[in-house]
Amino acid sequence: MGLLLDIGVVLLKSAWEIADEFERLNDLPPRTVPGRGPFDDGDDPRWERHLAGELTEREYWLGNADEAVRNGAPLHGHPHLMRAMFQQPGIDPARPAGVELARRAQAAGVRTAIFTNELMDFQGREWVEAQAWFPFFDVVWDATEQGVRKPDSEAYRSVVEAVGLPAADLVFVDDNPRYVQGGVDAGMQAVFLDVLRPDDAFVEAGKLLGLD
Repeated sequence: MGLLLDIGVVLLKSAWEIADEFERLNDLPPRTVPGRGPFDDGDDPRWERHLAGELTEREYWLGNADEAVRNGAPLHGHPHLMRAMFQQPGIDPARPAGVELARRAQAAGVRTAIFTNELMDFQGREWVEAQAWFPFFDVVWDATEQGVRKPDSEAYRSVVEAVGLPAADLVFVDDNPRYVQGGVDAGMQAVFLDVLRPDDAFVEAGKLLGLD
């Protein structure tokens, strides 16, 4: 069996969840970092445009980041705000239940892999490899370095090849419904993570892997 985890919103919390703390730590007015996606109950116009297919997920996050910088959010020497937020001293962006699932899976002999579109671009390889959760993954597949992105079917074919197991033996967790559907289409056991109830996805994935 194999476990594939997306990173943003899955293994790491979403920027929505750490924005308030980032503002507090930097003495910024509330909502300097705009938008809280599904936490805003329809009051995030840029997120609504993403849901309508007018913006990609990447365009949504970078658009929010650019607006936040215009509002006065500090970069602290980082190339963009996404990196500044997640690498802010005082913030631990890891999602504990996701990290624990990866640890348990690897300890049980499950092949583990990161399957992400923007991790290295947003956070940089040096920071990623320094994280406590990085050793829990046997394979790192990042579209930034591969040149093809989810939900392109070639991305799924490529990660299956990198993991070295049949697609049917892979449990894939992602927060984007289109990417989850891409996993289903590729023959994976794909699990949708709802950011409002993230731990449910890890429980389901653990059961599919036979870890419970």
